[in-house]
Amino acid sequence: MITKLYGYIRPSSLLFYGSIFSFFFFLTGLFAPAFLTQVLNKVNQNLLTVFGTYYLWVGLITVIAAVVILFLPLRKQRLGDEKPAFSYFSWVALLYSTGMGSGLLLRAVQEPAYYLNNPPVATANNKVTALQYTFFHWGFTPWAMYSLFGLIVAYNLYVKKVPNLLDAIVPYTKSKMIKFIATLFIVLITITGVIASLGLGTAQVVNGIEYAFKVTYGTNFLLLMVVFIGIVATYSALTGINKVIKFLADFDFTFSIILMLFIGFFLNFNTFLYQTALAFYNYVIHFFEMSLSFGSYKTAPSFTQEWTVFYWAFWLAWVPFTGIFIARISKGRTIKEFLITTIFIPTLATVIWFSVFANAAFDIITTDDNTQFNDVFSSLFVFLEHFPFHYITFFIAGLLVLISIINSVDSAIFVLGMFSDNGNENPSKKHKLGWGFIITATALGLTAIGTSELLNGISNLLVIMALPFSFLYGYIIFMFFKNTIVKKKALSDRYKS
Repeated sequence: MITKLYGYIRPSSLLFYGSIFSFFFFLTGLFAPAFLTQVLNKVNQNLLTVFGTYYLWVGLITVIAAVVILFLPLRKQRLGDEKPAFSYFSWVALLYSTGMGSGLLLRAVQEPAYYLNNPPVATANNKVTALQYTFFHWGFTPWAMYSLFGLIVAYNLYVKKVPNLLDAIVPYTKSKMIKFIATLFIVLITITGVIASLGLGTAQVVNGIEYAFKVTYGTNFLLLMVVFIGIVATYSALTGINKVIKFLADFDFTFSIILMLFIGFFLNFNTFLYQTALAFYNYVIHFFEMSLSFGSYKTAPSFTQEWTVFYWAFWLAWVPFTGIFIARISKGRTIKEFLITTIFIPTLATVIWFSVFANAAFDIITTDDNTQFNDVFSSLFVFLEHFPFHYITFFIAGLLVLISIINSVDSAIFVLGMFSDNGNENPSKKHKLGWGFIITATALGLTAIGTSELLNGISNLLVIMALPFSFLYGYIIFMFFKNTIVKKKALSDRYKS
């Protein structure tokens, strides 16, 4: 039995393993929720403490590796022979909505306001530093983590023409055991991420609604929202990327821009431009110092662990399904085009986004009331209340958060379907339906049992699982460079001689 298990894996059996994994945490949450959250919190804190410096190096090396590829002849290689399936607008919209959509909305005000009130480093201008560290946590590093993994998968699928997705992740080994472990682990980390996203994201939407309309809903309403989002996300995944998923991403991206422009209308443009330009300049110039926390940008150990290291671990945990989804929607692009569009354009868009909301928030914050944006669930709505037509902007913001969550879940369902359906780029409806049911049912159960506390525990599990994945990711990057770049150069040099 063991030989059979490690020697060969039927992709369809991933549905079974995924359901067992989800059911295990559902049962643990049902009978021992306090124990589960306590253990996960403790393990998570210990790992972040012990591997803090390691995570900082992982983030920096990933960015360097991606930038190096941009200067190699390989950058001219096209990922497949087909024309791109999506316009630039839809391509970027899918990146935005799937990768960070809900996070950018919910952290738009809360995070820079926190840094303003609690400067990470000693500085002459707290506003600029607050922007700088917000750019740092949402800029080049997370997008490079997503992009590099997606590039490797896309290259193996569309250039090397490996048989399917399962082989595209670790094509450099003939060991079926390694391929089995890698595939199963990526499936489990994806399930964990999407369950946490669905459960916590729904709680955030409900909290926003409650604040906006000054009402209090019970647990039943929260559960109904989980079911609603799960059903819509599953339906979206069933229709395929070119239909509902693309439509929701385009809608989300368009109205996010409209909301940003509305807030931008009330800014002092000269102040906004000066603080944004200076913060971005400092971010780029001091990128290495910030990345490794040294010199004048050496932050307190508590800040490094609770913010930077936690963020890097969290982004790493989202790399598998986000990277694979990016690979899936990027067929036909050149590697140069791929890297620029999936790292630099999202980073610049993120810089503008946070700058608009943060600068507007800085104008509102006073020494007498500097905590009004502390709550991540309600900060955006508290902020919007300071502007005209706030009931309209409440509705738009809530809808955008909702759509972003749906897009994250439907993308994950689609990717999981690809895994279980033998790596098929367009998985069958039964596979997507199966994953949609598993994810929705598990998130529903965990929400009913322990609400946000238990779901926060699952988020900690996600960060914990990021550590072994980081080792796998490092191996994949190393083998990609060794087999794709070093060997090609050696062959080229031999040919010239």
